[in-house]
Amino acid sequence: MKYEKKMKNRKSKSAFTLIEIMLVIVIIGIIVGIAAPKIGGKLGKAQNVAARASLKSLETAIGSYEMDNLRLPDSLEDLTKQKNSNGPYLKPSELTDPWSQKYQYSKGGAHGMGFDLSTTSPDGDSFNNWD
Repeated sequence: MKYEKKMKNRKSKSAFTLIEIMLVIVIIGIIVGIAAPKIGGKLGKAQNVAARASLKSLETAIGSYEMDNLRLPDSLEDLTKQKNSNGPYLKPSELTDPWSQKYQYSKGGAHGMGFDLSTTSPDGDSFNNWD
């Protein structure tokens, strides 16, 4: 009988109170509130770096396509198709920027290059192959 009483007392003392749980939730909220802006800024920078790297990759693929076919592709989708024994030069997933938008491509570029390639982030930052 004494053993059962001890077990009942032990069980009731081992639980968390509502105040303790609320205090832990508040502390976690404060930590997330401090850390989230710092992490968000790093994500934006990482996406910008990824956009620049993707542009370079697209430029290289377009150059390879031009060397193999003696002309520029009509669209970026041409880089994902098999032409004779050449290609594909890219996967279809590589035709979108880090913000899931398609890169803008125009043949016979207006900026002193053979083609124009660009994208714009949601923040309005522009990335292209002529700057």
